[in-house]
Amino acid sequence: MNIADARRPNEIIYLDQPEKVSMADSWFDYGTANHFWVRHRNAVLDRNFGKALRRADQVGEIGCGSGLILNYIAQRYGKAVDGFELNLHALQQCPPLPGQLHIYNIFSRHPSFIEKYDLLMLMDVIEHIEDEVEFLITVGQHLRPNGHVLIGVPMRQHLYSAYDKADGHYRRYSQERLKSITLASGFEIEQFIQWGHAYLPLLLLRKFMLKNVSGDDAIRQGFSISPAANVLLSGLRLLDIFPTFGWTGASGMLMARKSE
Repeated sequence: MNIADARRPNEIIYLDQPEKVSMADSWFDYGTANHFWVRHRNAVLDRNFGKALRRADQVGEIGCGSGLILNYIAQRYGKAVDGFELNLHALQQCPPLPGQLHIYNIFSRHPSFIEKYDLLMLMDVIEHIEDEVEFLITVGQHLRPNGHVLIGVPMRQHLYSAYDKADGHYRRYSQERLKSITLASGFEIEQFIQWGHAYLPLLLLRKFMLKNVSGDDAIRQGFSISPAANVLLSGLRLLDIFPTFGWTGASGMLMARKSE
């Protein structure tokens, strides 16, 4: 399917069977393209990694969920990105997309994907993975020599809350841990940024407010938002213009190159 055909219904290619993943299905009810946090993440992606996206020929997203990133890249860059997911419920919520959607377990190491991609994105994925190093090593096998991985994660373990637990997060990250597991997985780090420092007080407040909340209620109370509040909080992304010199941020993104 090309960009012009993007309005056609998606075909889901089954290379493996769907599996239960460490991710709350209810998140997809609230994580929409217009959510202030999703729009902020897109802006960070553009500002810091837009050139890499334009330069890459073969691009894929592992753990693509309901296609928020895939759809944004198709609209913003006119680029078809392959999506890989094990959660069928999430894939079925994807808008019409130009790239291919697959039910695929990367540990299957399908021959057609080995060393295929110039860039693979893991946007808010590895916090859902118990053994990140084994996972990242396998991701690297799907990259061409000198291919790149782009990893997005939530930062700061002291902000870990009932929301994180309900959403299937094993952890939040420090800069040191993220860099350490990336290097241990056979990558060379090229760029690391933190963003969303204006959200830190909100995340501390969320942790306190959700102290006695669990399950889908924690997802709903921790991520859903009224239209008025969404407009108001959208302005917080403008505060990223103030430098923090890498000292703080609610989320992080890391670009690394596959070692030769």
